[in-house]
Amino acid sequence: MYNRLLDRLFECWQDGLDEESKSRFCKDGLMLKYGQPESYVDELWEVAKRRVMFVVKDNPDGYGHDTRLWLVDEKNGENNRNLSGGKVGKTGFLPNIAKMLYGFMSANGNIPGFSDVKMNEVKATFNTMPFALVESKKLAGKPTVSSFEIKYALNRDELFLKKEIDILRPNIIVCCDADDNVFKFVTKRYFSKAESEKIDYEYEIDGEIVKGMRPCRLWYYPSHNVVVVNSYHPTRLGKSDLKIYERAIDPFRRFLREHPDF
Repeated sequence: MYNRLLDRLFECWQDGLDEESKSRFCKDGLMLKYGQPESYVDELWEVAKRRVMFVVKDNPDGYGHDTRLWLVDEKNGENNRNLSGGKVGKTGFLPNIAKMLYGFMSANGNIPGFSDVKMNEVKATFNTMPFALVESKKLAGKPTVSSFEIKYALNRDELFLKKEIDILRPNIIVCCDADDNVFKFVTKRYFSKAESEKIDYEYEIDGEIVKGMRPCRLWYYPSHNVVVVNSYHPTRLGKSDLKIYERAIDPFRRFLREHPDF
C-alpha cells in the first residue's frame, strides 16, 4: 500500500508547518488510474520491472492538492488523460512526461526516436502503466520558482524526501530540473556513499552536436540497481519537445546496450 504509506509520511511532514503552509502542501506519489480502485496502481507498481519516478520542482498553482488525482479528477482529468486541452497542451508538461514514460517503458530496449513516437501508444502507456510523480518542493508556489527556493526546500525537507524515495523504491529516477538541484540531491545526498557508473556526453544528430542542448547524463548505481537521469523540466519554456525527450531517453538507450536485462 505505497500511497497509504505516503499518506502517513505526509501527516508527519505537515506536523511542523503553520496553517498557511499546510494549505499549500501538495501530496504526491503513484498516479491513480481512471476507473480503477486506489489499490490498482499499488499492485502494478509492486510487480513492475521498471518503476519510473519523475521528480519535478513544485506546483505553480499556489494552493495545496493531491497530484495523484490529476488523471481521475472531474474537472481536469479528461484533458490530462488525453494529454490535450488548456494548460496541458500549451505547456507540454504532462505530454512530455508521458513521452518520456513511454520511452523508459519500451520493451526489449527498442526505444523509438522522437520522430517515431506514436501518441496513441504514449497515451495508452500513460493511462495504464504505473509511475510516480513527486514534487521536490512540497509547498505550492508561483508560476516560476528560483533555484534558491528549490535548494532551500531540499535542505529543509531532506529526511522526508529521502523517506518518500525509500517508500516508493523506484529503479528509474528522472530528475526534472534544469538547474540540476534535484539531480545533485539524489546523486550526492540520497546515494551519497554508493558507487556509480556514469554516462555523460553531448547529444548528436547525424554527427552534429545539437546546439542549445545540455549534455546528456545518466548515473547507474549497481548496488541498488537504480538509474538516475538528469532531465530538463518537462514544461517547454523555450525548449523543443525533441530536446526534452531525447536528453532523458538517449542515455537510457546507451545504458541498455550494457545492461539489456534492466
